[in-house]
Amino acid sequence: MTHEIVKRILIAVISTVLFSISLAIFVYTPASNRELDSSYNSLLGLFTIYALFSGPVLVIAGVIWSFIFDKISVKYLTRSKRYFTKFILYIIAGLVSTVIFLFIISKGKIISNTETFSFLLLGIIASLLYYHLLIIWQFLFKK
Repeated sequence: MTHEIVKRILIAVISTVLFSISLAIFVYTPASNRELDSSYNSLLGLFTIYALFSGPVLVIAGVIWSFIFDKISVKYLTRSKRYFTKFILYIIAGLVSTVIFLFIISKGKIISNTETFSFLLLGIIASLLYYHLLIIWQFLFKK
């Protein structure tokens, strides 16, 4: 059991790094494209910000959801239906976790707008990244 928890935490940390690097690269404005008298974050600064916000969510929610989904899928699903069912479950988990996260950081004042939609989309991407890294890990390190 302890080995499983450590494995899932490690996968969550790897997910956080990959997610944060990808998002930082996507948002980063190179020095040659910057406007004068404007403030920009460095690539490392963006990575740090994204990792600080996404890391705890991925570690806490990712580990909890993955245990729940594994128990459900082994108990109720045939092997052929597991991938797609868990795919949908991880999408739902990404949405639920993001809503909880937004509720916490906004002190209960979540506003429905395009920013919220963007956060929900990022939550789905992060949860699916975690799920696929978990699959890759299980493939590489079969018992």
